[in-house]
Amino acid sequence: MNLTSGKQAKRVRFYLNESDQIGSLPLATRIIEVLRRHNAAGATVLRGAVGFGSSGRIHTVNFVDLAADLPVIVEWIDIAERVDKLLPDLLSMVTPGLVTVEDTYVALCTAQPIRDVSNELPVGAVMIRDPAFVGPDTTARQIVDRMRERRLRGMPVVEDRIPIGIVTGSDLIERAGLGVRMSLLPGLEPHEVGHTLDRLLHVVARDVMTAPAIVIPESLPLSQAASAMVTHKLKRLPVVNERGVLVGILSRIDILRTVTDALERTRGSEHDIKSNGHVTLEKFMRRDVPIVFPDTSIAQVVQAVVSTRLNRALVVDAQRHVVGLITGLELLQRVTPALRPSALAALMHRLPFLHPSSEEVESERHARARTAKDLMTTNFVTAKPDTHLQEVIATMVQGTHKLVAVVDNDARLLGAIDRADVLRGLLSS
Repeated sequence: MNLTSGKQAKRVRFYLNESDQIGSLPLATRIIEVLRRHNAAGATVLRGAVGFGSSGRIHTVNFVDLAADLPVIVEWIDIAERVDKLLPDLLSMVTPGLVTVEDTYVALCTAQPIRDVSNELPVGAVMIRDPAFVGPDTTARQIVDRMRERRLRGMPVVEDRIPIGIVTGSDLIERAGLGVRMSLLPGLEPHEVGHTLDRLLHVVARDVMTAPAIVIPESLPLSQAASAMVTHKLKRLPVVNERGVLVGILSRIDILRTVTDALERTRGSEHDIKSNGHVTLEKFMRRDVPIVFPDTSIAQVVQAVVSTRLNRALVVDAQRHVVGLITGLELLQRVTPALRPSALAALMHRLPFLHPSSEEVESERHARARTAKDLMTTNFVTAKPDTHLQEVIATMVQGTHKLVAVVDNDARLLGAIDRADVLRGLLSS
């Protein structure tokens, strides 16, 4: 769900000081980066002129005899579901400080027309700064822990701050012996996670990394960085300065955000920016979409899900109407014995005075699944072939959907489009 006009939303305000920091970055900047990385609708940093907090000390730029440690407000407006999801982690970052949450009404929320990937905007203006990284002797277990902690899917390996390789989820599976994709670890029981990760204690980054690392300079035009991603089929690229030192990470989603950003971020003049809002999905959608039917067996579902890089399959009926989506997480809940409820637990759930959570009910349904219908989720997105690329990008950037099913006027499946296809479309248009 996206932030739209005429809807209720939440407004969150973080009251900070300029001097508040996490690592080498101001706390306000760190909050903005976290919100941006997790697809928040948008946030603004406001710098105060004068003010005081619980200490009673006045902070101002008008009194030359006082330090100008000015008050800073980070204001974030978003849908309630996303606020509820991201706020706990953000609150842990604010020490000390004040955070308020209130209901608000979105009177108007309009998106900018999609822009082509800019030839003027440098990578350094878009990348995530102060990125996480590991050393060549970091164990694979430590890498997984850090990637899970920061919700990453890849980490550069550096030596003297110079990138020498990168470790991705695929590297951990193929070279380190991680038996399951990173995105599926939350579906395992805690003891199973521990057992799986203990296998990685004796493998280090230099043994599993992809090397040499493909890096880009922070001064490189964003359009060239996007081309490199498409050419090499990469989701992220380490960014270095003129000395070759790691200074940032540029991901595919960072590039997609720039073409829907409500703020004008390019350095060129308006006539240098071509509108890309009327590009449609028909030209760039993929037709090799893994599909299964509601009565398809679990064994066949597994084959369909792992058959392409999409790592998911659409469920269609006999007329090819899309009725569901199956991802690796649902499959894991089905094929992992430890996730199946015991007979006693199943009986307790049926007692009238006990009310299992919706997550427990869904997990139990998946664990007992015998066909695709039992396993699928109905949380999917569809679009028509003449849908503008702008709408699909907004769905992927602001929501959790990585795949959009393309259907005809009778809702029959024609194809699908994912983030890689969108990026290819932007570069080809």
